[in-house]
Amino acid sequence: MGDSTPIAAPTFRFATPDDIELINELDSFGSSPTRDIHREIEKYFGSVDPSTHERTLIFLAEVEGRVVAKAELMLPPREAAHAIGYIKRVVVRPDFRGHGLARHLLQHLLAYAHDELHLKALDLHVWEENRPAVRLYQSLGFQLQHRELYFRLSL
Repeated sequence: MGDSTPIAAPTFRFATPDDIELINELDSFGSSPTRDIHREIEKYFGSVDPSTHERTLIFLAEVEGRVVAKAELMLPPREAAHAIGYIKRVVVRPDFRGHGLARHLLQHLLAYAHDELHLKALDLHVWEENRPAVRLYQSLGFQLQHRELYFRLSL
């Protein structure tokens, strides 16, 4: 699907355990380190002890019944004084990029975080070289907080 091909309006839903294979497939298109979601199943779909495990909501975007994008929202403990969520793993299938899906998905996530969860702020990290993502986040109102330097010593 090229950038000039119009696409149908996306619909949004929360992921369920039945979506694990779709989530893994979408993760394979991202630049974040891989993970074994089967090992993290309780973290992602309800923890045995929510006071010691972060709860994560996974938002999926569908176009014509096909899951084409996702974003994850880590939630602070309910009793946290500063209710700040954390967005991670925003991924759009390569053949659906360039159509504004990440923007629509994030706008949906932001509205949910504000209106339903009453979060006070949202944080995220992005590689500085990922210019499209940086531009997207800035256009949505995110402001740079600080830069980090990452060092490695090869032995």
